[in-house]
Amino acid sequence: MAPSAEENRLLNELTTSTLTLLAQYNSFLAPTATLPVTAHVDDPPNPLHILRDSAKLVKAHTTKISLLAINKPFTPSAIRKVLNELTAQCLPAMMSAVQLCDQSKPSWSGLMAVEVQARVRRVFKEMETLLEELRSVSQGNANAGRRNSLSSTGVVWESCDALIELDKVGVAGLAVEKAQQYRDTIKDAIEELREWAEGEDPDNEGHDALLDENDEGVEGDTESLDDLFNAANSMPKDRPELKKLVGEADGKLKKVALLYNALIKRRLKTFKGTDEKDGSASTAILDETMQCLRRIPHQIDELASCFYDLDEERAKNMLLKCVNEAKTAAQVMEKSWDDVEDEFTVWSGKWKDAIG
Repeated sequence: MAPSAEENRLLNELTTSTLTLLAQYNSFLAPTATLPVTAHVDDPPNPLHILRDSAKLVKAHTTKISLLAINKPFTPSAIRKVLNELTAQCLPAMMSAVQLCDQSKPSWSGLMAVEVQARVRRVFKEMETLLEELRSVSQGNANAGRRNSLSSTGVVWESCDALIELDKVGVAGLAVEKAQQYRDTIKDAIEELREWAEGEDPDNEGHDALLDENDEGVEGDTESLDDLFNAANSMPKDRPELKKLVGEADGKLKKVALLYNALIKRRLKTFKGTDEKDGSASTAILDETMQCLRRIPHQIDELASCFYDLDEERAKNMLLKCVNEAKTAAQVMEKSWDDVEDEFTVWSGKWKDAIG
């Protein structure tokens, strides 16, 4: 039996109002927007737990909606019931968790607050796509078929899994993940620079004491870094000073990559600020360090551009900027989370001497 016109109308109205709500939420979650201020909550719940539970419910509800939309007979009333639960419970809960995390930055870190905002926004964006397809199906559009609905549901699942992952990895895991991404970006940028700067003899690079087996941050990465820095060169032959500067940059940027490894192992993986009484101080240190680590890959890209433009003076200044940024990260993280000197403190002193 075909659904009545009234049932279709009610479903279309609910779908439209849900899309309007999602659009409003997305406007609040835009990177340049300001989140709405809510009343202060004493002893607030863990926002990552809220996001985890809400994301699981969103996955369940979107699966039901998708199956109800593609199977016959089409039942608007059943879809409306599931969509009502989604709109009244899951979406507002996710938005509240974003606000809690943002207001609790001293505990959860600015790093986590920004990531939560971005990942929830993605869930909402993918939900919009799924609901647009649902509306198309309810209006009898023959082009909105099974494949589109199931594909959109899969993407919603993927975005929800990314939220659930945040609860699993916590602040420390997220910091490690980001630092590894930044480090890999640095390696890619250096590799491109080395491919451009052909003809360098790797035998002239000399021995780097920081690449000893037992030194911090290496742990099997020496070979890959050596491969990275032993590429062939294509420097203009009439620019010996620029060629010398490229060699200097190779050595310094190699040590910057090693710093990322050491920080990941000795500092980021051991972070427990949200569980400690001094969590606010710890997360402030973490945020400052992660800002440095995030800026360095962009600075290295700019440094490479200076070399490609054969602008020696700008390249010198940019290399100095990269090194100083890395030194700042090492300085901020010099002592352990318990504010005592340890193995990394000793290693970072050697690293600063080596990088010059």
